[in-house]
Amino acid sequence: MSMTIDNQLVSERLETVREALGLSKGDFSKSMGLDPSSYSKIIKCEKPLKADHAALLSERWGVTMDFIYRGRLSDLPENLAITLRQSQTQRHR
Repeated sequence: MSMTIDNQLVSERLETVREALGLSKGDFSKSMGLDPSSYSKIIKCEKPLKADHAALLSERWGVTMDFIYRGRLSDLPENLAITLRQSQTQRHR
């Protein structure tokens, strides 16, 4: 059984994490080993987020791969989970 990844939702989650951390797009992209232009293409859904970059994000900021790709908030550091819940709620208003 293959899982389809919704790149639009991945990009929204990346931006939610970036905003919750208070980082610029450039600083956030560099923390994942990406150049800013590649990050821009990912958040515009012009290219997918590769697993190795998601893994760096996970290691650097404690954001789980399950959150990045599937939106699951379990297993995140509690303070980040609270901030992300609040950010997601505000984004969808």
